[in-house]
Amino acid sequence: MRDLIWEIAKAGDEDLSNTELQSVDQPQELIIARGVSLEAKDSTARINKFVDVKIANDVEEKGALKLGGKVYNFSKSYKTLSVDVRRLIEWATDKQLDDEVVDNLIALVGQNFVPKLRGLDAVAARKGMDKQLARDTFTYKEWDTDPKLQVIDTGLGNAPVWAKKLEEGDRRE
Repeated sequence: MRDLIWEIAKAGDEDLSNTELQSVDQPQELIIARGVSLEAKDSTARINKFVDVKIANDVEEKGALKLGGKVYNFSKSYKTLSVDVRRLIEWATDKQLDDEVVDNLIALVGQNFVPKLRGLDAVAARKGMDKQLARDTFTYKEWDTDPKLQVIDTGLGNAPVWAKKLEEGDRRE
């Protein structure tokens, strides 16, 4: 069954009705075929991630690279997290809520609640506080350890000008 699934996958046909898989009727065999295809999917996803990280590390070190009409670049992504949800709620409500009400709000939004940054900015502005100070007080950025690969199709109208101007095989320093 593993060989059959591999041959079908290599063929790349979208319509599987003309394959040997069409003649498999036993649920046990179909379940095995499903398991094998899921294994293959997981394996190719791991390979793809591994290769993407290696390319991203290369372009981080040596500069963006244009090959095959695509520019390979990297970015370091991050997620914004809250420093202390209780302090954020107390600040936003001018400490007008008792502990039980704040606890109820935290139960609803969760300890991992992250405010919308524009909303945080708006509340800070209404309170006469600098928006960057509010962001720095109540949130922080957690950076990913691995660079994330960006693939820019230079044939698209929204591709950056620098990517379009890069010559095939050249790097952006």
